[in-house]
Amino acid sequence: MNPSILAHRQKIDNLFEKVACFEEPAIKSEWSKYLCILVSGFIEESLRVLLEKYCENKASANIQKFVGKKIDDITNCNANKIKKILDEFSSDWANEFTNKINDQIKTAIDNVVQNRHKIAHGKSIGMSYSNISKDYKNVKKAVEILEEIIQ
Repeated sequence: MNPSILAHRQKIDNLFEKVACFEEPAIKSEWSKYLCILVSGFIEESLRVLLEKYCENKASANIQKFVGKKIDDITNCNANKIKKILDEFSSDWANEFTNKINDQIKTAIDNVVQNRHKIAHGKSIGMSYSNISKDYKNVKKAVEILEEIIQ
């Protein structure tokens, strides 16, 4: 696994472990909202890192600079947006991503992004630790799939 992605994942894993120890449901729910935001950022940052690394290995300095500026703006990475970004690089990547993610993984990615959006805009959501924990496990699988594809 890419060292940058692994370090990012370990930080989030450690926070999940700490939040799991909280016993007060309201506090656990509030922390779960924060975890949701971090997981959403993990998807975006992992995709950026993988694409930058790919370009670093395959493209000239000018292309790297161009792609770097384009992917700095990647946000709200639901499953369809990830597929669209991959398709801009390679239709094979987009097809492979679609074929490798199951409904659980797709739903988890979309849930995290939708919930993060609601949290960021002050909407009231009932976020449970159990749900974000399940979604995070599937998001980690999605990032592993992305890492297999983007080479």
